[in-house]
Formats: sequence, C-alpha cells, structure tokens
Amino acid sequence: MFSRRGIKYAKRSLFFLLGILFFFLLSFLFTDSGRKRLEGGGGEGGGNGGGDGGVQEIKQLESDLAPPYEGPSHPTNTRLNTNVHIFYYGWYGTPAVDGEWVHWNHRYLENWDTSDKKVYPTGDHQPPEDIGANFYPSLGPYSSRNETVIEQHFKWISDANIGVISVSWYPPGLSDENGPKSDELIPTLLRIAQKYNLKVCLHVEPYKERSAENLRKNLQYVYDTYSIHPAYYTIRELNMALCISSSEWSRLFSRKGDLTVRETELDGIFIALLVEMKHRYDIKKSSFDGFYTYFASNGFTYGSTWKNWKGLADYAMKNSLIFLPSVGPGYLDTRVRPWNSRNTRLRRNGLYYEIAWRAALQTSARYISITSFNEWHEGTQIEPCIPYSSGNYTYSSYSPHKPDNYLQITRNFTFYPSINKS
Repeated sequence: MFSRRGIKYAKRSLFFLLGILFFFLLSFLFTDSGRKRLEGGGGEGGGNGGGDGGVQEIKQLESDLAPPYEGPSHPTNTRLNTNVHIFYYGWYGTPAVDGEWVHWNHRYLENWDTSDKKVYPTGDHQPPEDIGANFYPSLGPYSSRNETVIEQHFKWISDANIGVISVSWYPPGLSDENGPKSDELIPTLLRIAQKYNLKVCLHVEPYKERSAENLRKNLQYVYDTYSIHPAYYTIRELNMALCISSSEWSRLFSRKGDLTVRETELDGIFIALLVEMKHRYDIKKSSFDGFYTYFASNGFTYGSTWKNWKGLADYAMKNSLIFLPSVGPGYLDTRVRPWNSRNTRLRRNGLYYEIAWRAALQTSARYISITSFNEWHEGTQIEPCIPYSSGNYTYSSYSPHKPDNYLQITRNFTFYPSINKS
C-alpha cells in the first residue's frame, strides 16, 4: 500500500495530519452547499430523519456485515493498534486553569435556514451546570491543559487499544474563535502520549487565509518541530496528511505541481475527504493517495453513508487508493444547534456504533478513524459521561450502561484481525 515512496524515503518521518481533513471539512460546511447539506440532513446517499440514521436499513443487511471479534477479550503482549485513529479536541478551558470558561460556554448558533420561523434559544451557556453539550462528562467540564485530565484521557484511549490520537490544531499563534492557541499544547500531549505508547498526529483546522503556499510552510514547521519526537506518528517512515480534494492542493501533491512535496522530506501519503460521490474522481485527478469520510452521521453525506462504504472501498482498491472510513457513536448537537434535530443520530444503547464498526470492517479498509473522543458539542464523543440534571434540563447519558460503555465497545473492535496488523 505504501510501496510507491516507501523505499526511497525509508528514513523520513511521517506527517499524519489527520486534521487537515477538518481544515477543509469546515470550509465545506461554510459554503452554501455545505449549509444546505447540514440543514437538509440527507444529501447524496440519503438520510432517514428522526434520528434513525439508517439503523433499520442496515439491520436488514446484518447477515452481510462483519461479525464481532471473537478472539481473546483482553489479548496480552500486543502493541496498541496504530491502524485506528481517534479525533481529539484540546480546546476546553476552565477559570481555575485558563482564567475563563472556554468552549463549555459555547453559544447557541444562529439557524442557517431562514425559512424556519420557529424560535430557538440564543446566547451563551453558563458552566459548570449549563454546558454547550447534550451529554455531561464524567470528569465534569475540564481544562484541556490540566495534565491530570490528559493523563486520564490517554489512559482511557490506550486501554481501548487505540494507537493514534489526531489532535485538533491551528498553526502557531492561531486558534478558533472560541478556543486557545492549540499549538502551545502539542509538546505536553506528546510528552504524556509517550508514557502510554500512544502516537500523536495533527488535525489541521481552518485557519485564516489558508492556501497551498502557507500550508506547505506549516507542513515544514510541523516536520521541523515535532517529527523527531518519539510520540509523533510515523508509519514505515513516510509522511502522511489528510485533506480535501481541490485544484489548489494539486500544486502540493502532484509531482508536476509548482509547490510539490513529492520526493522531498515532506513527501508522504495524502488522503482527501470524500463528501460527495463525484469526489472520487476529483481525488484521483488531484494526485491524492486515498480518501476518508469523517462524519459520524450516517446518511449526512454520500461518504458518511454506511451502505456506500463497500463500493467506495472497491473503488479505492481498483484505483490503488487508500480508503479510511470514519465510525462514530451517534450525533446530537442541539445544545449548540437547537434547530438541527433532523440530523440527530440516536445511539440506541451502542447499537448505532456497533453497526458502524461492522459496516467498516466488512470493507477492505486497513485503517479506521473514530469521530470522536471528545467533540462534546456535536455529541460524537466516546469519552465517559454521567447522568446529570441542572434546573429543568436533563442531559443525555449512556444509561443503562456504564460511563465507559463506548470505550469498551471500541476495544471489542480494535482487536479485529483485519485492522490490527503492522
């Protein structure tokens, strides 16, 4: 799979900038077509509304899906599975550590559908009782800079046999409109990750005035600053990044591009976000090495629709591309987008997550990403949560299961033989 540049650059460090996917993922959502897709909930591939997310449809095909892993429940003497990657957000803050609440006080977002005349909540949430999430973390609203919290997070992740953490990242000096400067956190994350045999890669967010030119400069910065750290993700000593297809990026990823990284120290495996069916052709034309799906909401896009994964995997194999499906436990974001209930995907006591995993494993995919460890705003987290009420509001929880239910489900699948190979 990595033979094209694997021999020549056998001593190069790997860039696995998984978050470049979100860098472009969010830019897609900010376009008119992206807003319509978010509001409509279906798009290519269809959606089922009402939070069903296609569970009934997939259940009818359950006999064709990969069976659960039936090997030892706790294999010993094995390294963590670096073929499984999980999205991680280090943008939360508290007054005690950061001087103010950060992200937990996320405001209610304005409805993009101007034809919807319903009245929805507005303003900021007021932590610690009232947070911008439908679930309440078992650690309480925490600071991402609290090293005790990071230690606990990384222990949970390693116990689930997840090998790579994809950290939301902005270039030095930049941040999202609500959060702190993320690059300052990376050295701490690398240091703690090393203790747990975890690897860290960067998830590049949509920074201002992004372009092929400054993306190349930022790839160089990451290479120079982090690639020699033992906890920075490497695989067969190649460089790897995930991004969305665009003619702008062919300047970087085509060997004929004026800014090409091919056959340089920044060369590697570059994987594009596939949203619509037609992106398959764009991705190949733009000289990417494969594609992934990101969204945890079945039916939200063509790429995130489970029933399309086998066809996408077959296309990837026929065209010598890598397919990396993204699985998630559900989707629930009405504490920040109260008008977006049509895109809710209920967890169904873990059934939704299990079927997503089994659909992914039924394909020929060798890598799987998980959306997410702690994206609390969109309710895609597998981090433990607890039952909690504040005033008239009762948060969703994993009941009747334990707070770590989704970590346990994850562990059951990360030992699956087809994705647990070096």
